[in-house]
Amino acid sequence: MGYDYRGDAVHGSVLRYWEMKRGARCMPARRDIDPTDLPRVLPYLQLIEVVAPDRFRYRLVGTAIVQTFGHDYTGRFLDELTLGADRINFFARRLRAVRDNARPLFVRTQYVSAKGVHFMANRLYVPLSENDRDVNVVLGSLTFEFSRGTTRDGVLGSAQLDASQSEVEIVDPVS
Repeated sequence: MGYDYRGDAVHGSVLRYWEMKRGARCMPARRDIDPTDLPRVLPYLQLIEVVAPDRFRYRLVGTAIVQTFGHDYTGRFLDELTLGADRINFFARRLRAVRDNARPLFVRTQYVSAKGVHFMANRLYVPLSENDRDVNVVLGSLTFEFSRGTTRDGVLGSAQLDASQSEVEIVDPVS
């Protein structure tokens, strides 16, 4: 994978914060995480609750994500979003992988907007657990790379996922 998410200002900060909060445990608990501890990356954060085996609810969606999507989906379930079945299934598979493996996951995906704008979405998902075994919340960071001169406002809401251009990496936490 050519993208250095560990060195990225947003994703690297989230991963280091998660590693610090987990200490000797496999993963930190939700109560250990305070998004305001990361004021510079807060606009790029998501908190996603694992409600049922295949149900995920967005509890926090940062302002940069809202701006790019064109709407705020805080409080909504993934399967209720009007993203199309392919995108919903794509995200659900990634969130299930984090839940099932109890390990961070980095995903880099290409999109094409309805206006023909190509851009990349970079996501880091890290697991949280109340009992250090079962993942009940996923902390995510989401950034975008747009071509020069492209406005990001609402572009993702109308974008088509190019899953053939997706890269996925299970992150090995620092021990």
